[in-house]
Amino acid sequence: MSQGKKFDHVSFRIYSEVMTTLDREAERLRVSVNSLVNQVLSNYTAFNRIVEHMQAVPLNRALFTQMLEAIEISAMERIGRELGPKIVKQTFKFLNLDYDVDNLIKHYFQPVSMHSRWYVFNVAGSGSNRRLMFEHPYGPKWSVFLKGYLGGIIKSITGSDPRITVEDGLVTAFC
Repeated sequence: MSQGKKFDHVSFRIYSEVMTTLDREAERLRVSVNSLVNQVLSNYTAFNRIVEHMQAVPLNRALFTQMLEAIEISAMERIGRELGPKIVKQTFKFLNLDYDVDNLIKHYFQPVSMHSRWYVFNVAGSGSNRRLMFEHPYGPKWSVFLKGYLGGIIKSITGSDPRITVEDGLVTAFC
């Protein structure tokens, strides 16, 4: 994880109760407290500050999947297409990031993949041959949502509808 990364030596005062919890969790995970604290801080800078601005609500997986089952499939794509671009564009403005595909990959799709469990993200190719791949275990309704969500976001950046394929739990956007 730390290979090739630069480190700064810093000193913090931490509440005793927090330190006790960090010690126990580091032992459980079989990592150093230093490594665990780096993971926690990385999680905050890459993901938590984004979802805090977006006012995201964490859900239990069973609750989430039951909610998916209750929503009409036609509504899923519409919701993704309409709300995705608004939410992501507003978040990029707040974070002072250029709203382009490269930043979308680096500052949104990758962190969301690493921390949210919405999908596992991978990118292949470059330029006009770039494929953004989103794999998930939540079934066809979530695929339809992601198709609309990704399509709306990418169209708001590029001005044109991307080609998106859906195959089982894999949604691929070509852009």
